Amino acid sequence: MSIVKITVRWSLLLAGIALFIVYLNSAFYRAWLAGGPPTPNPEGWLFSAGNFLSWALAFLSAGVGVFLLIGSLPSLSRAAVVLLILASILGIIPSIREYLASDSCLDAGGKWSALELRCVHE
Repeated sequence: MSIVKITVRWSLLLAGIALFIVYLNSAFYRAWLAGGPPTPNPEGWLFSAGNFLSWALAFLSAGVGVFLLIGSLPSLSRAAVVLLILASILGIIPSIREYLASDSCLDAGGKWSALELRCVHE
């Protein structure tokens, strides 16, 4: 394996792990804000925590998937493909969650606040 391939492979794995740690920390912090100190919008913080957890797992899956994929080239590793598909699914889950939450809010006669990530009934 060439030195460039090894360097790229390990750099992308470490980048995926670093982003996983940053987003996981943010997810824990947002979950703490939802249940910790008094806040006017605990459901918005909890919703946001779920999104950040999904993105954290997507970054970890993508990092490991790319690491395995580059290591198996020129053939494709089944595990790498599965991890990259999983990363793609985990990456779009927050958008799907927000769409479904806003749709159910509008169906119930409320107004979806994208800034607060919650349904507002006036």
